[in-house]
Amino acid sequence: MMLNALLAVAFALQGGVAIDSSAQFGAATNHARCIVRAIGVAPADAGARSAKVASAIKQCRDFLDSDFQAGRLLLNDRPYQPSAWRKLTPVLDAIEADIKASVTAPKQYKIMWKLPDGALVDAYDAGAQPKTLSLVTVAI
Repeated sequence: MMLNALLAVAFALQGGVAIDSSAQFGAATNHARCIVRAIGVAPADAGARSAKVASAIKQCRDFLDSDFQAGRLLLNDRPYQPSAWRKLTPVLDAIEADIKASVTAPKQYKIMWKLPDGALVDAYDAGAQPKTLSLVTVAI
């Protein structure tokens, strides 16, 4: 319970990225999780931390782009169509910017969902699928 309280306080300091289309939840969440996993524990040195974040963002975006190009990125069990990809791209850009702004200390980070009712939950642990949510990067 104490961890949830701390995460709620941490969220109050975080902007998060609003996602208004449930069709984008999976790809957006997986991309954000890929980035924070690739970062691991952020380095203490600001320059090294910035370089690690930039490298993680590039690595994960390249992976996602190649999955889209190869038809492995799925939406409703079918490959993403170019029109859906164009709608997802600004969300991915916003996620990358948010993670870059949020990783400010030598800590490990995770991605959480902020539900419309304000609840902060582990990604995919929301119970019923919400219609909208925000992805939030929090230190753990």
